[in-house]
Amino acid sequence: MDFSLIVIAEGNYWLQLENWWAIAQVVLGLGFVIFVHELGHFLVAKACGVKCEKFYVGFDVPIKIFGRQILPATLFKKQIGETEYGIGMVPFGGYVKMLGQDDNPGNIEREIERSRSESAADGAAESAGYVDRNELDPRSYRAKSVPQRMAIISAGVIFNLAFAVLFAALAFRAGVDYDPASIGSVVGGGPGWEANLAGAELYRVGKEPVNKDRYFSWGDMAQEIIFSADEGPVEFELQRYGSDKKEVVGVTALKGIRRDLPDLPMLGLGPKMIPVVGSDDAIPGNPAMEASPPLKKGDLVLAVNGNEVDSVAALREQMFIHSSKPIEMLVERTTGEAESESKEKIKVSIDANPAREIEFGIQWDVITGVQVGSPAVAAGFKKGDLIESVVGFEDVGPLTFDYEMGRHLDGGGGEVEFLVKRGGEDVSVKVTPVPSTSNSTIGSMGLLALDSIGIAVKVSNKVSQISSGSKLAAAGVQNGDQIVGVTYLLSEQDRNKKWFEKMHEKEIDLVSSETSFAEIFKMVQQFPYGTEFKIDFKNGETVKTATIQSKKSERHFLATRGFPLKSLQWHYQSKTWGDAFSNGAGQVKNDAGRVWKFLKKLVTGKLSVTNMGGPGMIAVAATSEASQGTGRLLLFLTLLSANLAIVNFLPIPVLDGGHMVFLAYEGLFRRPVSEKVEILLTYGGLFFILGLMIFVSIMDVSRISKLFF
Repeated sequence: MDFSLIVIAEGNYWLQLENWWAIAQVVLGLGFVIFVHELGHFLVAKACGVKCEKFYVGFDVPIKIFGRQILPATLFKKQIGETEYGIGMVPFGGYVKMLGQDDNPGNIEREIERSRSESAADGAAESAGYVDRNELDPRSYRAKSVPQRMAIISAGVIFNLAFAVLFAALAFRAGVDYDPASIGSVVGGGPGWEANLAGAELYRVGKEPVNKDRYFSWGDMAQEIIFSADEGPVEFELQRYGSDKKEVVGVTALKGIRRDLPDLPMLGLGPKMIPVVGSDDAIPGNPAMEASPPLKKGDLVLAVNGNEVDSVAALREQMFIHSSKPIEMLVERTTGEAESESKEKIKVSIDANPAREIEFGIQWDVITGVQVGSPAVAAGFKKGDLIESVVGFEDVGPLTFDYEMGRHLDGGGGEVEFLVKRGGEDVSVKVTPVPSTSNSTIGSMGLLALDSIGIAVKVSNKVSQISSGSKLAAAGVQNGDQIVGVTYLLSEQDRNKKWFEKMHEKEIDLVSSETSFAEIFKMVQQFPYGTEFKIDFKNGETVKTATIQSKKSERHFLATRGFPLKSLQWHYQSKTWGDAFSNGAGQVKNDAGRVWKFLKKLVTGKLSVTNMGGPGMIAVAATSEASQGTGRLLLFLTLLSANLAIVNFLPIPVLDGGHMVFLAYEGLFRRPVSEKVEILLTYGGLFFILGLMIFVSIMDVSRISKLFF
C-alpha cells in the first residue's frame, strides 16, 4: 500500500486544519477539470451558432428515496440570457445541454422534435428512420454540418489536454517536491531482491533517464514497470550499493507481489529513504523512545560508533554489525529558521534492541531464490535446495537466522555450514555471512529473505523448536504442527496507538489468506514485550489453541532501533516558462500514453478490471497529493485531465468518442445514423457506463474501507 494513502487513514487526519484546506483544494481542482471539459463544448458550440440551454458542473438530478425528494437537484443555478448556469447535486461529471442533443437515449426523440423548425412538415423523412437537417432549427446542434459538430464534440477533450499542459507547466515553473525514481527496500525473494537492487543508484529506467534535471517520479517508474512488464525484462542502468561501476540490468516482473494488487506485474521495490529521522515519534516498545538525548525530526545521521554513514544502506550495515550492543550515533541537528538557522553536531546513545522471543520457531523449507552477487552465490546454493539444518546452530530457524548472524559477526564471524538435500542427496554448503544492508520486507509471496547470506526460503508455517517444558508443549502442540490462525490481543493502552490500531482482535487465517507466519513474526518485533496473541495449531483434523506472550530475548537482537527515516525527495523547477510548457507537454504525453497502455491491457486481458479506480479512489489520491503541496495536486490534475481526455474519446455511445463515430459514419455515407439505431446503441453505451461506474464504486468502497477501517 502507498504510504501517502495510509497517512490519510490516520485517525487525527480529519482534525487538522491544513488537511481541510487540502480537501478544499481537491474539490476546487476536480470541479475545475470538469468545468474545463464542458467549457470546451460550450464555447465551440456558441461559436458555431448552437443554442446552449444549460451549462452544468455536476448533474442536476433530484435525490429521491421512495419517491420523496430529500435533496434539491442543484446547489446553485442562474439564468443568464438563453443559458442556465449551475452546479448540480450529483458531482460525478457535468454537461452542456444543446438544442437537439441529449445523451439520455430516452430523450433523443423529444430533442429531435424540439429542434424542428416551425415550417417543417410533420413526419417528414421520419418513415425512413432519418432526420432531415434542412427541416431543423438552424440553431439546433443537429442542424450543423458534420465538421462543426465534430469540432463541438472534440472541444472538451482538446480543452482538457490544453489545460493539462497548463497545470503541469504551472507546477514545474513554481517548483515541485517529489519522490524520485529510486530503489530503497525490496520485497524478500522478489525479482528486485534477487537482482540485488536494494540501495542502487538509478540512472535510467527503460528509456527514461533519472536525474535532477527532469521530472520522473517514483510513481512514474512504477507505472513504467507495470505497463512494460509483458514486453520483456525491465531494463535499468544503475550502480549497485558497494559497487564502483555502472551496469545495465534486466529484471522480469512478477504478479502477486502485492496482496492488494495481485494482478499487476511488479518487481517488489520500495522508494529510497535517507539517513534523516522522519518523525519525533519512535515506534512504541523500541529503544529509540529512550534515546539520550532524544532524537528529533530532521536529525541527519553522520556516523555510527565512529563509522561514517552516507546512505541508509550504510546505516543499516553499521546497525547490523553492532546489533547486540548500544550504539552512539553522531547526528547533525538544524535549529532556527532562515537567517537564524544553525547546525550542531550531537552524539545520541541508543540501547540495543532485544528481539521479541516466542516459544517456537518454524521449520526450514526449500530455497526459492539466490541473490545476485551474494555470499550464497559464491557458496554454491541453488534454487530447490531443501535446508535440513545449520551445523552448530541447530536451535536456530529461518525466523531468527539473521538475528543469529548479527551475533555471529559480532563475535568475529566466519563460515557457517548448511546441510541441504539436493536431488535426493545430502550436500554440505559453507557460506560466509556479511552484514545486511537491505532489511528486506515480506510480501504476499510467502518468502523470507536471509539477507546476511543472500537466499530466500519458502515459509512453511510448520512449528519447530518446541522445548519439552514449554507452555505450548503442555498444551499438546508438537513439532510439525501447522499454524493456521493468529489473533493479536493488544492491551487497552496499545489499542488506540496508531501503530497497532488495525491489529487489535484481528484474526488472521493463514490457510485461506496469503499471509505467512514470517509476516506475523516480523510484526511482533515492533510490539512491546509481553504482547499477547492467540495462535491456532492444526495436527491432522485436530486444532489446538494457545495464548502466548512475547518476551525479551537475551540472545538475539534487532538491527533496527525503532526510529522512522525520511523518504528521499528531490525538487524540480523549470528555469523559464518556455521550459515549463515544454516539460508540461512532455508530462501530458507520458500520462496520456500510460492511460492508453492501461486501457489496451484491460481490453486484451493482460490487466484485470479490478485494478480500476473510481471517484472514491480519485478523491483519496487527490487529497493525498494536495496534502503534499499545490504543485503535487496540479500534477495529479494533469494526470486526471489526460485520463478524462483519453477515456472520453473512447468509441462508446454517450461518450464524446461515441458521438464522433456517429459523425464519422454520417460524413462517410452522407446520411446520419438511423434514429432507431442511435437510440439502441446509446442505451447500450449508457448501461455499460452505468454498470462500470457501479463496479468501480464497489471496488472503491472495498479499498477505502481497508484504508480507514
